[in-house]
Amino acid sequence: MTLREILKIDNIRYFLMFRSSYFARFYYPVFTLLYLDYGLTLSQFAMLNVIWAATIVVAEVPSGAFADTLGRKKLVILSSIVMFVEIGMIAVVPTDDPNLIFFVFLINRILSGLAMALASGADEALAYDTLKERGEEELWPRVLQIQLRVTSSVGIFVTLVGAAMYDVNFMAGIFHTLGLSAPESTKDLMRIPVYATLFVAMIAIYSAMSMKEKKKALPDNQTTLATTIESLKLTTNTAKWVLATPYVLFILLYYSLFEHTSRMFLTMNSQYYLAINIPILYFGFIGAGISLLKIILAGQSRRLAESMAPKTFIAVMGIATIATYYWISLGWSIYGVIPALLLIFIIMTMNIFISYHLNKKTKSHNRATVLSFKGLLFNLGYGSIGILYAYYYKLVSQNYTTQEIEQNIDFLASLSSFFYYFTLLFISISALFYFKNRKAVVWDDT
Repeated sequence: MTLREILKIDNIRYFLMFRSSYFARFYYPVFTLLYLDYGLTLSQFAMLNVIWAATIVVAEVPSGAFADTLGRKKLVILSSIVMFVEIGMIAVVPTDDPNLIFFVFLINRILSGLAMALASGADEALAYDTLKERGEEELWPRVLQIQLRVTSSVGIFVTLVGAAMYDVNFMAGIFHTLGLSAPESTKDLMRIPVYATLFVAMIAIYSAMSMKEKKKALPDNQTTLATTIESLKLTTNTAKWVLATPYVLFILLYYSLFEHTSRMFLTMNSQYYLAINIPILYFGFIGAGISLLKIILAGQSRRLAESMAPKTFIAVMGIATIATYYWISLGWSIYGVIPALLLIFIIMTMNIFISYHLNKKTKSHNRATVLSFKGLLFNLGYGSIGILYAYYYKLVSQNYTTQEIEQNIDFLASLSSFFYYFTLLFISISALFYFKNRKAVVWDDT
């Protein structure tokens, strides 16, 4: 099937539109700086991210169960609306009261986590089931490849524009052209990327509302409360099924390890680039380069994920990731950007592999719930590594002077923790897999 024919499938087209607009955040290139300019501290920033992950952990699986019983489209629409509200809050919050700012950002993080949980699994299940109904589910890896290219193309634009929106010199020229007073600092610009993201959020709402799903009629004499109880039962039953199905359980365990470890590092990538002497001016270009890399290598990622036997694939990706984190821990000036790019490719390939095999093994009636368990395990890992890294960094930084801390020497020293953390957990999960596989084959060589 050609690309044009794939895009003619309504739910696939709107799925791609939803994913590319939902994650098109113009403030991502300056994420940490934005929070600081609003008046938050670094410790508050870390705390808010843990709260964000905790919210997703609490809401993730029940939302998936509601998607399977009440309808996936309803949850995708609700997710996009909540996203619009949480961004709108920080777009209008006054900045003269630090307590109010923290409270608003606290609500923002909770709503953001809730929005992520509502959409997680529901949009993917809706798109995948559309292919399954047509007998074309084998096209799913291609859809994921297309999604990577579309979202990466949008990402290039968003990253470059978002970074430019936060550049005082660049925006001074724009302000002058419009007859406005030139900005004096980034604090004069901090709402602009938020407003831009708010506009894109409306596109996400439109694409969510445009998706199609067969209406889920409540059975006779069954109330909404009864359906809610059924949703919770589905959550419990799916949890039992995941634990009793080693094929799925180990896919989810490996996914969580690869994803939450890399996400923690990539959340701090701007500080990493600064520590290895990359000029701030080039941060946006690096982000755009990463998106371009995803576009170019998306096909190769798909071929690797489809062609390699699962055990071989996990072993290769695991060893490559261990080597990458070790390279990152060396803190090489300038050239340290190479392992960061390599990590992007590894995680991109892993995500295609995980989605392909997980959807292949999961039945339609609980697909969104199982995919929500995927998000649950990721966010449990992300919250845990966030707390562990914050504590470890605090211990490490105590051994350095103020001048060394300003030079990010303590930060570079803390990066070895990623190597040890990932290696220990990868070996532990693989050892558990080995003994389980000896009793009964978990993954065959096909």
